[in-house]
Amino acid sequence: MKSTEDTRYSLRILLAESHEKTWPSLIKRDFNWDLLSSTRLLTLVGPRRAGKTFLCYQILRHLLDQGTPRHRLLYLNFEDERLYPMSGQELTLLLDVYEELFPWKSADPLYVVLDEIQNVPQWSRWARRVHEQHPKLHLILTGSSSKLLSTELATELRGRTLGFSVYPYSFSERLRAEGEDNAVSSLMLHGRGKNRMRRSFDQFLLKGGFPEPCLQENPQPVLQSYYQTMFMRDLVERYRINNVPLFEDFLKVAISRFGSLFSVSALHKELEARHGRVSKATLVQYTRYAREVFLLFELHRFDFKIRRQLLHPRKLYGVDVGLLNAIRFSSTEDRGRLLENAVYLELLRRPAELYFWRQEAECDFLIKEGKKVTQAIQVSWSVEKPETRERELRGLLEATTQFHLKEGLILTAGETADFKREHCRIRVRPFWYWAIGGQN
Repeated sequence: MKSTEDTRYSLRILLAESHEKTWPSLIKRDFNWDLLSSTRLLTLVGPRRAGKTFLCYQILRHLLDQGTPRHRLLYLNFEDERLYPMSGQELTLLLDVYEELFPWKSADPLYVVLDEIQNVPQWSRWARRVHEQHPKLHLILTGSSSKLLSTELATELRGRTLGFSVYPYSFSERLRAEGEDNAVSSLMLHGRGKNRMRRSFDQFLLKGGFPEPCLQENPQPVLQSYYQTMFMRDLVERYRINNVPLFEDFLKVAISRFGSLFSVSALHKELEARHGRVSKATLVQYTRYAREVFLLFELHRFDFKIRRQLLHPRKLYGVDVGLLNAIRFSSTEDRGRLLENAVYLELLRRPAELYFWRQEAECDFLIKEGKKVTQAIQVSWSVEKPETRERELRGLLEATTQFHLKEGLILTAGETADFKREHCRIRVRPFWYWAIGGQN
């Protein structure tokens, strides 16, 4: 174990380096800047390699541009080997050492950004203590999903925290990464603008939004390595999974059914045929593990009774369409499901409850704000064929009738149309237009 003086010396070096560091100019991520004005702790969570560290840099650059003095910004990454082995005193001494270098009064605002916080023993006790002692201290924490889950962050910090989820690039963010203009205009529904956006959309649906591989010519090897690391470190090692072949088959089947109804009972029979006796409780746990590390998401079927809602089969979606392409066999028949997955990921970023509707027909997404369903969205690669259009309209009209909506939306790969059907106006729009904020 390092002595107290050795720890102080390491902290002085790292804090001095941080003060002199030029934070890189990065692709601007969509972030809720109002979160920085809160006195509650802020945690940044999400899948590995989605850009949590780079978002930390963006936050620091933003604060600096807004006039925050450089000496009121503290950044430290606890993956730095010069801090090892760590005992917990690294945090205990942190503010004292900082004050030695940059005189600070506790009445002054101080933004402390700590990356990979889970590496420090007793970090949550320290965070709770300094949060209570220093009301002007804004603490921003990130943690690796292989060691610290978002649910555990909330538990450890006992209601003191606000969370922000960092996902792979949205379509709008990917346009920025390409250097493309993502300002919305109805003109882009026609002519050259439409062709340009359609090309970007095709690349997005193929390569996804993970920041490093999404602009590479061949992103599949990198995305496959992400999945393997997620599988072994975030899942198998973290949860001490003993029956790895069973778990591997479970994920293969679950991932292959993205955008479709998913039932543990149905999957249970299939896996028992391959592996012999399998516990349903084990499969329920596996599903929870995949959710907790941001690999898969579940979407509930809407029901007015919560109990019935929990009993219905759910739909599964993957964290990134590029990752889905890289780890499963894909075909042109899957384009519609990939588009639906992309729509789900866009909606996931928006502050509303999300469900799907299924009675006589199905509507892919219902958006609920407060106690009211405010929008119904259907997703289809194309509705040019009359039989496809009528099928998609059945589910959409059933949902709009049920919730007294005057308008329904169909998102497609590239089609635009407006028409009236029964009680409501139907808008057909390209996904890429809607995803960057197009409404009309």
